[in-house]
Amino acid sequence: MARDAIEIDNISKTYASGFMGRKKKLVLEDVSLCVPEGGIFGVLGPNGAGKTTLLSLISNLISPDRGTIRVFGHDVVREPQYVRGMMNLCSGHPNFMWSMNVVENLSFYGMLYGIPKKKRREKIEELISMMELEEYRKTRYDELSTGTKQRVALAKSFITDPRILFLDEPTLGLDPNMAIKIRSIIRDIHAEKGITILLTTHYMKEVDELCGGVVFLREGRIVAEGSPEELKKKVEFKIAQPTMEDVFLELTQ
Repeated sequence: MARDAIEIDNISKTYASGFMGRKKKLVLEDVSLCVPEGGIFGVLGPNGAGKTTLLSLISNLISPDRGTIRVFGHDVVREPQYVRGMMNLCSGHPNFMWSMNVVENLSFYGMLYGIPKKKRREKIEELISMMELEEYRKTRYDELSTGTKQRVALAKSFITDPRILFLDEPTLGLDPNMAIKIRSIIRDIHAEKGITILLTTHYMKEVDELCGGVVFLREGRIVAEGSPEELKKKVEFKIAQPTMEDVFLELTQ
């Protein structure tokens, strides 16, 4: 029986703004959630629902007002460095040194993560092969296509061999063929390494193809949780043969 990789218990988070921080905005309220180890789990919802805040809390970029988060049993607030070492992120808005080539960029991030030189070189070669980047290894980042940049971002996110990977809109702005390729790479890596993946996306086809479990957020609260098929059954009384797009519209409006 798989254990939980992430345990979230009654998390709430408020942001302050305005003069002297007098304006308060409740972004997450009493959110509880368990993410099983080794799965691909979707965190969905409209803009402003609290998805980014939730991921930032899990990775200890910000602290909760109340509640606890544990990653493989370790409290993210009390053991931040230990927990952060288990994680990495791939964003749909990759940002690398524009004048450096693919190998130089990956090496730079490897150095930032403190990976020794010999191990760093070996890991970079492994990732270049895995992401099919051989022909681009000496190409400057600003000369790469959008899809190739995204493969570089994926390579960077695996350079630390994370146990938990955050995928934030990983196919954002890609043409359909490249989006299919990126999803295929994600599936293959997940099958090979068995890591836990948290996925945020507005592409419901991606959810159908990749996610075993899904949580929907609306106005800082969880409004639904389950597998894609379970969530589709919840709207069958309104829509025959619903898609995940139908589920999204029903749950977030």
